[in-house]
Amino acid sequence: MKRIPFYIVDVFASNKYEGNQLAVFLDLSNEVSDEQMQHIAREINFAETTFVKANRNNQAFVVRIFTPEHEVPFAGHPSIGTSYIIARFLLPNVPESLILTLTHSDITIRIVEPDALDQSLLFMRQAQPEFREYIPHQEIAQELGIPFDQLDVSLPVQEISTGLPYIIIPLIHKEAMDTLTLPYNRFRDFLYKRKKYRTNSNTGHSTSLFFFTTETYEPASMYNTRMLLLENGRLSEDAATGSANGCLLAYLLAHRTNAVDALVEQGFQMNRKSYIYLNGSRTADTYELNVGGHTQLVAEGHWYV
Repeated sequence: MKRIPFYIVDVFASNKYEGNQLAVFLDLSNEVSDEQMQHIAREINFAETTFVKANRNNQAFVVRIFTPEHEVPFAGHPSIGTSYIIARFLLPNVPESLILTLTHSDITIRIVEPDALDQSLLFMRQAQPEFREYIPHQEIAQELGIPFDQLDVSLPVQEISTGLPYIIIPLIHKEAMDTLTLPYNRFRDFLYKRKKYRTNSNTGHSTSLFFFTTETYEPASMYNTRMLLLENGRLSEDAATGSANGCLLAYLLAHRTNAVDALVEQGFQMNRKSYIYLNGSRTADTYELNVGGHTQLVAEGHWYV
């Protein structure tokens, strides 16, 4: 019976048992088929599971990302967490940067403190954003059942993608974030009406919703956020979402300021405190989107295939 090594990490976490969980499998011999990768991801049942499939001269690494339901072309906390595992266990020395070859694009990961990996921030440079449709606040309120007076109408609602699509929705204060509830059927119908549900979207993936407010739990944070999605026939929440925060960064650069250096808190409403660092700028129509965080090593083992 063959076996492959795997690791469990918490990403965007200051401490273990915070942030977003990730399982990383090292499959450089390509022992695991597409079907087996999907089965493993479903068995692990984290938001995402990654498989490192090839090492290209210790500089670039081919990585596949799976949710329990399907493969995705890009995701944020898997990129950060997988890079930490590569730097710690696959390379003779921790580099200042490395490249992940994902289905969507190549992603550059910067390691701020190579000599102190466990304490270091890792930043990923996200792809240029694609700004999609605006959605009227009134439609958000009526179709999703969110009280209109909880929406921050001074800012737009807009879908943005840097590899995965999110509808960015500003709320007026933290209480609105804390009490936010979305009925599954209303959420599904909202997406289906706009051809953003997995069965009628162009990509085969459902668009997720990313809510933010400037009122936070912790003084150092500038934004409190929540990411809600539909998967496996139910409503789910993500403790920390690097890809969504990259879209938020693009949104802030487009609608608020030409430069952002901010700490975002996520997962507080689900008792998985997460801290995401945003750093970016905009020059004309060119965006620099850097999303970073810490990674905590939790466990390692072997998986029988």
